Amino acid sequence: MVTSTIYVTGFGPFAGHEERNASWEAVKLLPDSYQHKDTTYRVKKLEIPVTYEAVDAVVPKIWNDNPTLVIHVGVHGRIDSINLEKCSYSSGYCRPDFANRCLPCDKISLNSATEEGKCELLETNLDVDAIARELDAVKCCCSREVGSYLCGYIYLKSLDVDRDRTLFIHVPDIGKPYSSEQTKDAIYQVMDRCIRQLDSKGLL
Repeated sequence: MVTSTIYVTGFGPFAGHEERNASWEAVKLLPDSYQHKDTTYRVKKLEIPVTYEAVDAVVPKIWNDNPTLVIHVGVHGRIDSINLEKCSYSSGYCRPDFANRCLPCDKISLNSATEEGKCELLETNLDVDAIARELDAVKCCCSREVGSYLCGYIYLKSLDVDRDRTLFIHVPDIGKPYSSEQTKDAIYQVMDRCIRQLDSKGLL
């Protein structure tokens, strides 16, 4: 039986969510394994500090493990749905992180840049519209507004490595309206559909 790896990350505390971050509270409830056909996937769950330094350190380590799929999850305090983010942007990262540190430049240098050196955004190749239509236990939407803070930054960094195998999910705060268990179930369903899409494309 083949064993592969899926990474799912959530964020730690930050301003406005000092006690607990809804993303990590849901992610940590995911099972440690997932089965698709003859392959058992190890589900590795990571809590990421809300700092640019942590993202810069963790994202390369994740991809060096050659994962089949990487899903990043973050909380959005102004939504009441599960939002599947289609893309992230390469500029606008001016806000200090939870360690009160800023990036040296708000324009991110990307491996995916064009010959002219410009790349305004990166989009996932996963069909998030199809996934959103298939989730019925929660309200699920597609979005192009991942933001220019750590959520957008970690998504951009992973998309720059592999757009076929990367997705970002924004989740609402706990109880507004979903419990951590309900949010976990939604993340699991999204993960399952991502793997099925990769299988249909011959990418497993």
